[in-house]
Amino acid sequence: MAFTLPELPYAESALEPSIDARTMNIHHSK
Repeated sequence: MAFTLPELPYAESALEPSIDARTMNIHHSK
């Protein structure tokens, strides 16, 4: 059984400058 994360309800860059888009992408795509 595979587990997939749902899409984020906001853009990966929405939390900048606290969390940059690259960090969000790395953590959400693992």
